[in-house]
Amino acid sequence: MIVEKKRFTSEVMDSQTALELPHRQMLGLITVVITNVLNGLTVNVDVHNNKIAVQVCAAVQAINTILAGESLTCSIGQ
Repeated sequence: MIVEKKRFTSEVMDSQTALELPHRQMLGLITVVITNVLNGLTVNVDVHNNKIAVQVCAAVQAINTILAGESLTCSIGQ
């Protein structure tokens, strides 16, 4: 059995209703806190993407391998 599709005419298009979509909320703000344990200084990095936050902390851990001892910490929070 072959079913023919109905054509979409301009009259049908004109009869359709266009609705405005509501504004999307911004993604939750994620704060990455990097702390220098030796002197207690902190840097807050605000991002909108969890993957970026994880990459920032991975970079901090990579820097720790260059520095003598683990002098930097990294935490992710909202």
